[in-house]
Amino acid sequence: MSNKKRHRLRPEQTRYLMEVFEKTTKPDADMRKALGKRLSMTPRTVQIWFQNRRAKIKR
Repeated sequence: MSNKKRHRLRPEQTRYLMEVFEKTTKPDADMRKALGKRLSMTPRTVQIWFQNRRAKIKR
């Protein structure tokens, strides 16, 4: 069992990720790294955000 707390994004982070998502739904590794650096997130967190957003649209 993991003891990590669920991390909620700040509104400005979500807003920026949504803008990028409108342009591309599958950012490559370099883009994820750049987004992570700009938004103070890990590239993995960015990857999971995009994965969850794509799943949300499918529903």
